[in-house]
Amino acid sequence: MPAHYLSLSFSHKSTPITLREKLALPQDRIQPFVKSLRDTIPSLQEVLLLSTCNRVEFYLYTRAPQECIVAVLNLFAQELGLTLHTLESHCQSALDEEAVHHIFSVVSGLDSIVLGETQIVGQMKEAYKACFELGACGQEITRLMHFAFRTAAKVRTQTTIAKTSLSIASIAVKKALESTPKSALVIGAGEMAQLATRHLLDSGVAVCISNRSSNRAISFATTLLQERKITNIAHITPDTPLNTLDPSALHLLELENLPAMLNDFEIIISATSAQEPIIYKQMCASREYKRLWFDLAVPRDIQSTCAECGIEVLCVDDLQQVIQENRALKKTQAHQAYGLIGVAVVEYFHWLQSLDVLPLIKSMREQAKQASIQEVARAVKKGYLPKEQEEEVLRILHNAFNVFLHNPTLNLKELSHHKEGDTIIQALQKVFTQNDKPKLLDRYKCEYDDISL
Repeated sequence: MPAHYLSLSFSHKSTPITLREKLALPQDRIQPFVKSLRDTIPSLQEVLLLSTCNRVEFYLYTRAPQECIVAVLNLFAQELGLTLHTLESHCQSALDEEAVHHIFSVVSGLDSIVLGETQIVGQMKEAYKACFELGACGQEITRLMHFAFRTAAKVRTQTTIAKTSLSIASIAVKKALESTPKSALVIGAGEMAQLATRHLLDSGVAVCISNRSSNRAISFATTLLQERKITNIAHITPDTPLNTLDPSALHLLELENLPAMLNDFEIIISATSAQEPIIYKQMCASREYKRLWFDLAVPRDIQSTCAECGIEVLCVDDLQQVIQENRALKKTQAHQAYGLIGVAVVEYFHWLQSLDVLPLIKSMREQAKQASIQEVARAVKKGYLPKEQEEEVLRILHNAFNVFLHNPTLNLKELSHHKEGDTIIQALQKVFTQNDKPKLLDRYKCEYDDISL
C-alpha cells in the first residue's frame, strides 16, 4: 500500500481566533503530544506539528490517510478538551501534491496573514528540529522540508514579496502610528514583541517594555544597545511621567508595576506566551484620551471586555484592512511566487520518482555484470576460453550490455516523470528482484540550524 503526504491545517483562513487560541499548545506539551500520536496511530509513519500564533498544522506521512485524519483529530480533541466535530468543521486537509503545495506556500509566507512575512521560516525550522530530534520526522518529511526551505529561499530571492511589511508586528505598529503616539508599551520579549519594539523605535516612539522574565527583557535591551538602536537603558516606576520618556532609550517596566501604569498608555502592544489573559477589565479605567491596544498573542492577552472601558482592542484578525492593502500591493509578486511553488512541487515529485528508478537501473547493470563475470569464469574453468583472453571478453560483454541497456535506461528515466511510471518501476523491481531502497536521510537531512534559508 503506497504512503501519502497529508496536511491538516487550522489557520486564519478557516479558524476564528476564538478557536485558534484554544488550539495553540504550549511548548512543554507539544513533544509529549507528538510522541503520543506516533505511539497511538499505527498508520502514522511520520509527523511534524507546527504551532504558532496564527496556525496549528499537522504534516503527516501515512499509508491510510482517511484513518489518520480521524485518529489525529480525535486525539487532538481529547488533548484540548474539545469535541471532534468542532475540529472537523474547521480543519482543512490536503493530500499528496496538494499537501506539498500547501506546505511550500506556508514556508514561503504565501499562506500567512501578512503576505510574504518571513517569521514563518524560523518557526517551521524550530518545529522541524523538535520533531526530528524526537524521532517523529524521518526520511520522507526530512526530504519534504529540505525542498520546502529551498523553495522559500527561491521565492524570497526571485520575487520582491518579502521586501515590505514582514510581520503582524509591523502591521500593528503601522496602525498605531496613525495616531502619532509619543510613547508606547510593549508587553512580552519574544520574537513578535521584539519586532514591534524595533519598529516603534525606528519610528521615533519612546518605548517601554514589560516582561515576566526581566532578564530576557534586559538581554534584548542590551542587544539593542550594542546595535546602537538605543543610547541607553532606563528603568521606570509608576511615578515616572510618560511625557519625560527619552525616545532614544528603551525603558524597562517591572511586570508587577504594570497594573499601576497600564491606563496611562495610549498605545499598548501585547505579545506574550501566556495561556490566560494578563489584562482584565477590572484592571482598566476610563480616560479622556483615545487608547488603542493591540493583542498579538494567541491565546489572547487582553480580555475583550476591556473595550467596555473606552479602549479600542484589536487582535490579529481585526487588522484585515491594512492586511488587505498589503496583499493588493503584493498581488503581482504573489503570482510570481505561486509560479515558483508550482514548479517546485513538480520537481519534488519528479525527484522522489527518480529515487526509485536510479537504484533499479544500478541493480539491472550490476546483475548483468555479475552474470558476465560468472559465465566467463565458468568458460575459463572448463577450457572453452583461454585465461589470457578473460579480460578482453569481459570488456566486450560489458560494452554489449551497456549498448543493450542504453535505451531501457533512458526510457526508465523518462517514465519516472509520468504517472504510469510507478507501476512499471514496481513491476521491474520484482522482475529484477531489486528490493533495496535508497536510504538518503543523512544525505538529505534538513539543516534546520541554518535559518538564513
